[in-house]
Order: sequence, then structure tokens, then C-alpha cells
Amino acid sequence: MDLICLAAGAGTRLGRLGGYLQKCMYPVGLRPFLEHSLAQVVASGAVDVRRDRLALVVGHLADQVRGHFGAAFEGLPIVYVDQAERLGTGHALALAAADLRPTESVVAWQGDLFPTAAMVDAVVAHPAPTVVTLGAGHEDESDRLRATVAGGRVHRVWDGADDLYDVGLWKLAPAVLERMTEVHAEKGEYRMLPNLQRSLDDGAEVGHVVCDAWIHLGGTLPTPEANVRDVVRRVWAASDALPGGGRA
Repeated sequence: MDLICLAAGAGTRLGRLGGYLQKCMYPVGLRPFLEHSLAQVVASGAVDVRRDRLALVVGHLADQVRGHFGAAFEGLPIVYVDQAERLGTGHALALAAADLRPTESVVAWQGDLFPTAAMVDAVVAHPAPTVVTLGAGHEDESDRLRATVAGGRVHRVWDGADDLYDVGLWKLAPAVLERMTEVHAEKGEYRMLPNLQRSLDDGAEVGHVVCDAWIHLGGTLPTPEANVRDVVRRVWAASDALPGGGRA
């Protein structure tokens, strides 16, 4: 199974910090945030470093990511995909898919999300070829990210009606990945969720898992500062729970 991590963002919501530090490289203890995330992914039962590949989509301050991780992480080969223009998450996924040319579903996530090993296992174990991870959002979360789930099946991942929001960890079938740049937003970006909604509207089977640990470094609620403090505390606790403390 191939993996895709979207780590090209500029981190504008982290203020001036994003001007000199790639947001996924934000330090948590003595390790970057992304390293804690990759340790969780590799620790999941779904990843086999002998056969799987990780595509890191990079852009803003890409050299920081390349310089730190190099060609592999704990034996998992890394392919770097350059997103020269900030054209959105759908565009980033399309670039990675063009490099990987997957024949089976891939696991993908936003670089500022902390995907626990349990979350990755649940997404991979779900029988549907495409799966979204949903969670309860802050009361001020954008309604556009709401999903609609009925009868155990996802009907909407964009402009939905339920009190569940897209978290940013997905399993995506190749046919769905191929459609990530069909529609663009007003500013020209190709966003993942509206394009996934097109596949849903055309009958694609999309399953879901619900998580209770939505740890998102780029979050701004209730404030960016409060969110970062909470993220650091929770990431450190989750990393300590891994064998060996999750430290390479």
C-alpha cells in the first residue's frame, strides 16, 4: 500500500513562524511534528516498509523536509513530489498519484494532522475502497466540512448536514484519485473534498471511520496558540505510548 502525505503548506495560520519553518517541522520535544506522525504510521499494522512507499508532497521550505528525512524513514522509502504552485490539496494528491501510479487504494493525510496508528489501521481495515475519517469539530468549524452519513454509507463529504467533519486522513481508490482536479475553487485551487464529492455524486462507494483524537497542528480554534499547546501535549503523550517511546 502506498502512502501520501501532503506537506507543502505555508503554515500561514502559524503567523511569522511559517516564514522560516515548514509547519510540519514544528518541534515537539526534540523531533519535528511530522516525525511523530510518521512513527505512528509505521507502527500501524497496515504498513509494511519492505513493500510500501511514502510520497511526501513538498513545496514551501521543502529543503527542510528533504534534509531531515532523506530517502527513507525507519526503512520506509520516501519519494518527494514537488508542488511548485499552491494549487490545493486535490492538486497535491493528483501530483503524487502521477508519480506513484497506484493500482490499489492509497492512504493519504494532511501533513499538519497527527494520524495515530489506530486511525491508520481503522482506515485500511475498512472494506470500502475509499474511506474518509470523520470527527466532532469545534462549534465554530466551517459548515462546508460537514459530512452526511446514512445507512453506514457516506453521502456527502462537502456541505453535509451531520455533526461530523472531515479530519484529513483518507483511503483513496485510484479511480477517485484520478478525479482530484475536475473542479476548482474561486481562487483557482483544486480542493480534495469538493472533487471527492463529485465521485460520490456519480456513485462511488465511500466508507467512513469516526475518530475521537482529532489532533490538527494547523487548527485555529479556539485560538492558534491554545491549539498548538494542546497538540504538543497530546502528540507527546501518544508518542510515549509507542514501543520505545516512538523515538527512532
